[in-house]
Amino acid sequence: MNKNVVILIFCLLFSITYSDILAQKKQVYVTPETAKIFYNGHEVANGSYEIKFGKKEDFVVLKFENPGYISRTIKLFKNNPKNTFSYELFEDEAMSGSIGKDEGVDLANKYFSITCKKGMSEDIVWKRLMNIAVSNFENVEVRDKAAGWIKTGWVNTLFTYQIVRTRMEIQLQFTGEDELSYRVKIYSEIADRDCGTYNQCFTKYNRILRKYEQVISELQTSIGSNF
Repeated sequence: MNKNVVILIFCLLFSITYSDILAQKKQVYVTPETAKIFYNGHEVANGSYEIKFGKKEDFVVLKFENPGYISRTIKLFKNNPKNTFSYELFEDEAMSGSIGKDEGVDLANKYFSITCKKGMSEDIVWKRLMNIAVSNFENVEVRDKAAGWIKTGWVNTLFTYQIVRTRMEIQLQFTGEDELSYRVKIYSEIADRDCGTYNQCFTKYNRILRKYEQVISELQTSIGSNF
């Protein structure tokens, strides 16, 4: 074989191999720079990271997290012709507009009991409960006085990138003969706004929107409670 041909083949093979090596490395940048980067479930850096694909890896899963921002998970494919990628996290408006365990109100999606003030008749309590439900949730789907059961419809609250929906359920509790008691649950669920308002888009949200904090206060002051 001609020496020049051999050299040409060698150069071509080297060029292909070198290009292949370069294709296995991609640089990722995230804003804000304090954002944590998780690579296939493991925290690896803040703000930027160089991905080195394994021989058998067609893609990697990256997750970005930062307090006060919406977490983001993406798939980065090895065969993507780009070598540099930039991602931005958006402010978590739902979190800033809600309360949870960190604020001392860990009541989302949990039943809590209300023991009514002594001397209040069941009729008066029922009227006050209905007033709280109608005033804060508009649509009441179930209002069964005999069973002591109230269930409101969902109320959707729209943020730039999220939807939070909230509803309330109240049920009569059977305790002592001289004690009138109810249990209450404020349901809270969240979805990406791009997904829409379909049921399958929502997941449980362990926070309650601040505008519903007054519901807890109203139950406490107008009915009386033991929580």
